[in-house]
Amino acid sequence: MTEDRHSQPEEMRAAREKILAAAARLFAERGYESTSLAEVARAAKVSKALIFWHFDNKQQLYLTALQKNLEPYHIDREELAGLEEPDQIVRLIDSFYQFVNDNVYSVRFFMTLMLRGELPLGESEASRGSDSLQRVNELYRAFRQSFAEIIAHGQQRGVFRRSLDPEREAALMLVTLVGVLAQQFMLGETFESSKGLIEHYKQTLFERLRCAEP
Repeated sequence: MTEDRHSQPEEMRAAREKILAAAARLFAERGYESTSLAEVARAAKVSKALIFWHFDNKQQLYLTALQKNLEPYHIDREELAGLEEPDQIVRLIDSFYQFVNDNVYSVRFFMTLMLRGELPLGESEASRGSDSLQRVNELYRAFRQSFAEIIAHGQQRGVFRRSLDPEREAALMLVTLVGVLAQQFMLGETFESSKGLIEHYKQTLFERLRCAEP
C-alpha cells in the first residue's frame, strides 16, 4: 500500500488534500470522537477505502490534518518595516486576525482541539503530536517577542511609557487576542463581531501604552 505513495499521480494528491480539508473541518466542528471516517469520506466525496490508501487509521489522519493546518502560520516582519511603533502593533494585530479570517477552519480546528482537550497524546504518534505542539509554541513565542520588541523600541524613542514591562505587556496582549478568538469559536460569533471587540481593545491598549501628552 505504501510503495506508490511518493509517486502517486496528481489526482491522488488532490484527493489526499480533499480528505485533509474535510477532516480538518469535521474535527473542528464535531471533535475527534464524534467524527467518523465514513463522514470524512462523504464530505470529501471519496470512498472510505481511499482514505485508508493515504492514512493507516483515523488517528494518523487526525494528526496529519493537525500538522497541515499549522503550516500557514507565520509572521511577515517585512510588513512592519518603516512603520511607527503604534502602527506596527496595529499591523501585527490586524495580520493576526486577518489570518484567522482567511484560514478560519484551520484556526478553528486547532483552537477547538485545545478547548476540548483533544490534542494528540498517543504514544505511537507522540512525535508528530509533539511537533505540532512545538510549532504552536514557536508561533506564540514569535508573536509575543515581536510585540515585546516593538514596545521596547517605542520606549527608547519616547513613544511608550518607560514604566511598562515590555515582556509582560506582550504576554497580556497575546492572552487577550487568544481570548477573543476562543470566545468567537465558543459562542459562535462572527468574525465581524470579534473584529469590533479587537478595535475597542486597540483603543484601550494605546491609552495605556502611550506616553502622556505634554
